[in-house]
This record gives sequence, C-alpha cells and structure tokens, in this order.
Amino acid sequence: MSAKQSPPIVIIWLDCVAGDLFREMYENGRLPNLYEYFSQGAYIRKMVTTFPTVTESAEGAVISGHLAGETNMLGERLFSRKEHEIIHYKFNARTIEDFNPGLRQAIIDRAAQPSIAMGRTIASADRNIVDLKAAKYERTGSPELVRRRIEVASTLALAEKPRLLFFSISFDYISHVYGRRNQQAEKMLQEFDKQFPQLIAALNQAYGKNQYLITVFSDHGSANVCKHLDLTKLLQEHDLAPAPTDLLAPAESATSAALSNGRRSGVIYLRHPSEGWRKSPGYRLLRNYPHKGRRIDLVKLLAEEPGVKHVYAKKDANTVLVASQEGEAEIQRDPEDRLRYRVVKGNDPLGYGEETEWLTEEEWLKASYDSEYPDAAVQIPLLFKSKLAGDIFLNAAPGWDFWEPWDIPYPRLRASHGGLTREEMVTFLLIRGPGIKQATIEYGRITDLYATLARYLDLPPTSHGTERLLS
Repeated sequence: MSAKQSPPIVIIWLDCVAGDLFREMYENGRLPNLYEYFSQGAYIRKMVTTFPTVTESAEGAVISGHLAGETNMLGERLFSRKEHEIIHYKFNARTIEDFNPGLRQAIIDRAAQPSIAMGRTIASADRNIVDLKAAKYERTGSPELVRRRIEVASTLALAEKPRLLFFSISFDYISHVYGRRNQQAEKMLQEFDKQFPQLIAALNQAYGKNQYLITVFSDHGSANVCKHLDLTKLLQEHDLAPAPTDLLAPAESATSAALSNGRRSGVIYLRHPSEGWRKSPGYRLLRNYPHKGRRIDLVKLLAEEPGVKHVYAKKDANTVLVASQEGEAEIQRDPEDRLRYRVVKGNDPLGYGEETEWLTEEEWLKASYDSEYPDAAVQIPLLFKSKLAGDIFLNAAPGWDFWEPWDIPYPRLRASHGGLTREEMVTFLLIRGPGIKQATIEYGRITDLYATLARYLDLPPTSHGTERLLS
C-alpha cells in the first residue's frame, strides 16, 4: 500500500497506565466501549515497550521502529560531554534536535502528512498543539483531562482531517502520587471508555466509518517505590565531583555526572582521567578508575548500593556486562546479530539461566516477555549505540528510585518508572482499521506498531519490529 493510498491514522497513547490493570479491566467487561469496538480488531495483551521506560524512548520507537539507543531518546535528562552540562528537554534542549538524523526521513510523521500532535515529547509533527487547559488537568491528575483531550481531538479531526492525529492522555501524575495501580487510574480509564464513542463518531464523520486506522496503547507502566537513592550525592561522597543537577549551566570542574530518567533508570558519565570529557574512560578504567591516589571499581561500587539492582557497562563492541550484588553476566552479539546471555561470576543477575543459546531478537522476545526483565538481552546493548549514552546505566532495586529529594514535585511519591521490570516494561496495544486482523495476540514489542504503520505508509521495515497485526 502506498503512502498516498493509506488511510488516516489516529494514535492515542495512555501515558503510564499499568498493563496488568488495563488487561484486568478490559478482559473483565469494565471497559465495554473499548472492548466492543476493538473486538473487530487486534489486541496485544502483553506489549513490551522500550528501556528506559520513559515516554521519549517509547515515542521514538513508535515513530521510527528503533529502540532508545538508536534514536538517542534515552530520557528527558542527559549530560553533554561537549558542553560539559546537563541537557534537560523541558528547559534547555529539544528532543527533535537530538533525535537520530539518520532516522528522521523514515518516521511516520514524514510519510503521513499533514500530521497533528498533542502532548507529544518529540516535536516531529507538522503541527504541535499546546493545550494549556489540558496541561493544567494533567498536572493535577484530573479526569477532566480525558474529556478535554477527546473534545479537542474530535474537533481537530472534523475541522482539519489530518492524515495522522497523534495525542496522549497522561496517567503519569496519578501513578506517581497514588501508586502503580489505584482507584484514580481506574476512574480515568473508565472515563476514557465513556468518552471514546464521541471520538469514534467524530472520526466516522471526518473520514468515513471503518476508513481509518486507530490504535490505543500505553508507553510504559510504573513500579511502587518508598526509598530514594540520590546518585549525585553518592558520587559526591566518593569525591567524584559530579555536575549539579539543579543548575543547568556548564560544569567545567566536574569529573562525573549522575542522572535519572523516569527516576528508576540511572545513567553515570565519567571524565577520562587523562583526556578529559572528549573521551569515555572505557571498560577497563571503569573497573580500575584512578582518582585522588586510589583506584575505584566503579561497577562494583554501584552494584553494592542497596538501591541499585543492576549495573550495565559496555565491555567491547559485541559484549555488555550486567552486574548486581549477587553476580555478573555478559550479553554477547555474534556476526549474525544473534544474542547470548551467560553468567561469568556468582549468581544470575537477570534470571535467564547460566548460559543461553544464541537467539534472534524475535526469539528473545518470545523467551523473555513474561519474565521479570523482559527483552533485556536485546535492549540493554542497544543503549550504548547512542552518541548520548553514559558510561554506565543503572536499574533501580525493588522499592527504590533515583529521585533527588529537591526535585519531587508531588505531595507524595508512591511510584516511579524508567526501570526494566515487568511492571514497567509490559503494557498493551489495541488496534483496528483496514487490513488489521481480528485477533488476540499474546505478546509483541512496541516497534511492531511501526512495522504495521510502515506497511501502510510504504516506509522501510526495521529489524526490531515484526508485522503481526495485518491480516
């Protein structure tokens, strides 16, 4: 199907909805309008999203078919080795400027024009609408957000008939404040179900009944937390002179930087001892880092922190280390792009077994989608492909996050995201439209959505997405 012949596309992402909560409500008759409508389409019960589990990473995957390290969308905060300062996409940088230039011409916004967006983090649409009233509702977790988004989206569809309408409804605030599964989230999902027929009526009028594709999914879940590890403070305690996270200005004297995204994914940047910020230290130095007359095994130091579950570091071009308090393992890639996981010291950090067979990405997805750390063997190594990658990535321990105390804007904090757990990584996807099969599919990867849209829009396929939705 050529891009000019493809039907209009409507993408709705429900930010930070727990996948198990949605499945429970959807499959038990508590979202009747959604169930009735999408019973004529496809339902991926357990869709594995991107790591880090943050909106920037997931959105990059949907629009390009590539995962976080390939799109450079690792979160909303990074450190610039060139500028020696922290990048924050809400204040001093724009995601679209860092989005991988080599992928920009093959994103869905370019093929489905005109495109209109609301609530997106990557400004790649032809028009990016800022709804200040919706933003107010989002900051307080009000169900009015649902009604407002549906009202505005319906109006835009009728008035402008964009070929791509892509908008979010955020559950992020209520997840952080009330926990990953809570009554407020249930009420908002029920409100979305109640308002959904209004949107469908508008889309039918704008495009014709069954003449458009519509999909609903969540970009990530969250995990309950009660303890916080301040990574910047930790580096200060070891005299590593971290860049301040509360001042977005060049930190010329800094020898390190520590950031979190979603607050359960951490990233550490280190200055090379002799060549400065222009060069990363490399694995050997990370394990034997010279500092003030002593040597530090930074991987071991971080892995032994109670708030850290995993430490990830690149050993060489084809090997990534996974370390925990209990042991160490390697993820290796062979010339055929197959991956193998094997324990090299102590106990198994990911619970995958002492040594696996060489598996393709699709085989890894099938083997791990329901594990405690879904798709880890595929996604962890890809983080280090990014030009913005840190030297070390961290996954928070159960019940912990890396939120700096001064930066908590909520009356209470009960859940965070960004991590690699099943609660954060496994969501859902609903889709209906011309050519979409009528089926319940047990598992998939978020890039599968791009694989389907690529067929609609005549875009090149990617290795991470499997087309499993078309009949």
